[in-house]
Parts: sequence; structure tokens; C-alpha cells
Amino acid sequence: MQKKYNPEQTLQKIITVSAALFLEKGYDKTSMQDIVNALGMSKGAIFHHFNSKEAIFDAVMLKIAEEQMEMLKNKLANEMAHLTAKEKLVSITSTSLSEDENEVVRMMLTRIHDPKLIMGMVKFNHDISALLVADIIREGIEDGSIQTDYPDECAQVLMLLFNLWCDPLIFECDMPTYRRRLEYVQHLMKASGVDVVSDLLIEQNIKFTENIYEVTQ
Repeated sequence: MQKKYNPEQTLQKIITVSAALFLEKGYDKTSMQDIVNALGMSKGAIFHHFNSKEAIFDAVMLKIAEEQMEMLKNKLANEMAHLTAKEKLVSITSTSLSEDENEVVRMMLTRIHDPKLIMGMVKFNHDISALLVADIIREGIEDGSIQTDYPDECAQVLMLLFNLWCDPLIFECDMPTYRRRLEYVQHLMKASGVDVVSDLLIEQNIKFTENIYEVTQ
């Protein structure tokens, strides 16, 4: 008996297999034919779901972002439940720089100067990440660990500055300038009553970015 075609399973298979190829070979060195060969599917079957390699990449990055956001929400609800809101924000920003994230970042670097990808990052930071951070800030206002009258605005500014302006791969700069940017964000957030950018976080960012530069050289 012929197995019934499941479009959702096929879609997820394309995303999963393509993600593995992008991580292994990089975006530019992965061809549509590579994806076709790895999947064992016809080009027509793939193009039924995605009209280009770029569209597949976008779907891969969206899936990764959604999975990471879901993991973060689970951490906040369980192992971080006993922490103050300030401690939660400090913790999640630190863990986001773990070595385990390097493979994902490496994949993004293959298209880091693509305006479409950058705008996608801006939208994700504003529409999804900043909402979660704003909720934690409001929690901090309630528990007394954070003092601000602008939880939404602080969250949006933190996400945009930290993930875009402070990224030397997008706004190119040397490492001393990169450090000063991080220190300015620390100063700005502290002055805003959201003192969550610690000296340790700055050092972690610098080490992480130096490692990423080594990867891309």
C-alpha cells in the first residue's frame, strides 16, 4: 500500500536536511542540487514548498529561532523560576553566548551582510525577543530588582543595540571600538534602571566574538 503523502512532514524534512548541509558546508557552498541529493527527492517536490535556496535558508533560521525561544521559555518557567527578573536576564544573555551556539552563528555568517537577513533579525528582535524581555522587565519592576517606567522601550533598545549595533560583523569595527559599544550599552541600560549588562557579560561577548572572527578568517 502506497504511503500517504504528508506535506508537513516533507516540509520539515527539507528544513532539517538543509540545515545540516548549511552547517556543514556553509550557505554559499551548498547548492540546490546538494539539497536534492541529500533528500532523495525531485527538484519539483522541493520547489513545491520553497522557490529558492534563500527561502529554504530563511525557513531554517526561523525554525532555529522558534526552537531556541521555546527552550528559553521552558528554562524561565522551570530552572530559573526561583531567580529575580534581573538575575533571569543576566543568565539568559550569558547562556546565549555558549560555545554550543557557534555552529548556528557560523551558518548565519555566510549571509550576514544580506539586507534581507539583517531586516529579518531586526524584526525577530523587535517582534519576538523584545516582547519576552519586556515581560521579564515588568516582572522585575514587580519584584523590585529592576526600576524603569519604560519596560517595552528598554527591551527594544537592548535587543537592537546588543544584537545589531554591537555586532562588529554588521557594523564593522575593531575590538577596542566593540568594547566601547558594549560598555555604552551597559551604561545606557544602567541609567535606564535595567542594570543587566554585567562586566562578565561584556568579557563573554568579546571572547565569543574573537572566536567567531577566528572561524571566519
